[in-house]
Amino acid sequence: MISLLGAFICCISLLLASFANALWQLVLTQGVLFGLGAACIYSPSISLPAQWHVKNRPLATGITVAGSGVGGMIFTEITQKLIESIGHKWALRVLALILVTTSGLSSLFYRRRVPVPSGGVNFLAIAKDTRLITFGLAAFFVNISYYVPWYYLPTAALKLGQTKKAANSLVLYMNAGSTAGRVLAAYVAIAAGPINSIIAAYLICAILVMAVMLAVKSMTGYVILSVIYGGLSASYISVTPLVLTNIFGTHAVTTAMGIMNTWCAAGILIGNPSQGAIYQKFDRPHNTFTALSIWGFVGLTLAACSYIVLKTLIVRKTASHIWSRL
Repeated sequence: MISLLGAFICCISLLLASFANALWQLVLTQGVLFGLGAACIYSPSISLPAQWHVKNRPLATGITVAGSGVGGMIFTEITQKLIESIGHKWALRVLALILVTTSGLSSLFYRRRVPVPSGGVNFLAIAKDTRLITFGLAAFFVNISYYVPWYYLPTAALKLGQTKKAANSLVLYMNAGSTAGRVLAAYVAIAAGPINSIIAAYLICAILVMAVMLAVKSMTGYVILSVIYGGLSASYISVTPLVLTNIFGTHAVTTAMGIMNTWCAAGILIGNPSQGAIYQKFDRPHNTFTALSIWGFVGLTLAACSYIVLKTLIVRKTASHIWSRL
């Protein structure tokens, strides 16, 4: 029901946005209201598969979250074509109809495998758990810095003299890499462990953001970076439900995911405006991306360090539990 409600909220928000005539109206409709609806869809969608699979849980989760990568490629192209043919207002109305149809119908098939305990899930106990707080900090740092290449690689391509269409295609390449990466991350998590894989992924991403955005000055390099970064940077989306299920169990994973999404939202809310301010103040006047690259490098490195701390906490908690039963 939560996901179905989210589909209707998203639909209403886009319809209202299509009648907006001022920026503050778009902020409230396509921003706040749509974000609320998307959150209602997102959390159940990526947490429920963990309840239905044990042996193949990483793969099931990877396939599930790959949907957002595919959607990013498809809807980017659909939206552009709609705006060009019927204008942005009717484009929003058509997208609202598509969204409520696809997400609404899909949500009718959502089923919990593990019922909620009779006493309910202890929300505060989960929220105050040191492991979840550390995990949340990692997600916070990821989302503070994650979008640097997504937003500013197209800008860098424009500065090379590329057309707007060619520059925007970099986002499609990142979505393509993200789609494949979310599924591949599941196999890597099985082989190397979910936390080990995500630590390695974000250390590499930190290096890529710093080195490539500063050193590479060709469209070919930007395309390669887009695919690789898109594939690696989506690791936390695939791995998060797995780790939370292992920590809190299948009955509480949806609640834990909701709390995690709050940490992610805080990172996005702080990170995206900060990146814009940093670019305008330090990089744009000098025609560089140095400050943004440093921001991305620091944020992703802090995320990797947070995951290292999380792994230590999980190992200690497991060892303590085993010892107490001896």
